[in-house]
Amino acid sequence: MIARLWGIPVEWEEESVILRVGDVGYRVHLSPCSHQNLRSRPEGLALDLLIQHFWNEHLEAPLLAGFPDADEQTLFNQLRKVPGLGPLSALRLLAIPVADFLTIVRDNDAARLKGLKGVGEKTARKILGELRGHIDWLEGTASMTANSSVGGQESPASLARSVQDVLVRQFGHSPQEAQRLVSEAMKRQPSIASMEELFQEVYRVGTQ
Repeated sequence: MIARLWGIPVEWEEESVILRVGDVGYRVHLSPCSHQNLRSRPEGLALDLLIQHFWNEHLEAPLLAGFPDADEQTLFNQLRKVPGLGPLSALRLLAIPVADFLTIVRDNDAARLKGLKGVGEKTARKILGELRGHIDWLEGTASMTANSSVGGQESPASLARSVQDVLVRQFGHSPQEAQRLVSEAMKRQPSIASMEELFQEVYRVGTQ
């Protein structure tokens, strides 16, 4: 399973980038917002992308979706829960910054949501219905990422976000439960400095 890629863009396509990683070129699909932002960077700079891999009977070939940060990846995963939205459809919705998208949800602004390509009245209502119940959690995780340090060592907020994502996507916890478990673990052991230590502390006490 590919979870992250570091590489040099060698070709920009309409919705994706060919990323050279060693001697292999990976086609990574991006949201319109990330595609525009990353393509404007100086040529030759390496990209660091979080990756999700999709392959099922509805796809002609395996699909890699890339995200420059955990906020966009988290919002993407929430959008994928909307009935009728596949990976590419969910990516294409992210044509505006995450903060702007969350403001639309917070304001229950269906009219503005319909301004996004491919979103009609029915889809807008589905999106708002799915995301409204998670808006506090989504905004909270975005705030944590914004306040993370950018040094060589991952900050506590960044560690918390990474572990919460795994608890939700791989272990089946709800977003609210994952946030509670991680918060309690870090209060018990504020010196935690790695994902492994944080997982050990979460499950040392238990998840009930």
